[in-house]
Amino acid sequence: MGFTMVEVVLVLIIISLILAVVLPRVGAGWRKMEDREFLQDFVQTLKRGRLIAMNSGQMTAFRIRPSERLYDIGDPPNRRVPDHVDIYSDDLERDPVNQDHLVVFYPDGSLSGGDIEVVFDKERAFLISIHPLVGSIRVSRVERR
Repeated sequence: MGFTMVEVVLVLIIISLILAVVLPRVGAGWRKMEDREFLQDFVQTLKRGRLIAMNSGQMTAFRIRPSERLYDIGDPPNRRVPDHVDIYSDDLERDPVNQDHLVVFYPDGSLSGGDIEVVFDKERAFLISIHPLVGSIRVSRVERR
């Protein structure tokens, strides 16, 4: 028993339509998962900076280098900010030498700094609020202005 050419073409058309509907949704879900991983890593790096300062007894700086799209603890920062992500950190201290935006953690657990806004694809925005005395970090979704 075989299939006619019309049946084969019809099945291929149905499969193509299903793929045309499903693949964009899978791609969008994949991108959001990557965005979530970046945001988690960004926040974990901030938390690690505070712990390092408290454990070592020395000030530790979390750096954002906008000119090179990098962030990390230490100088120079070496973690890359994805191209579709914008970070707004204008309220933070500035390193006078290289203009890095800084969150400075002190050995007592306090810090200098302010809020950091992370925007994905110029649409989805998250505000990272860091309490200056106790160092707690809160991430909340915000509406774009």
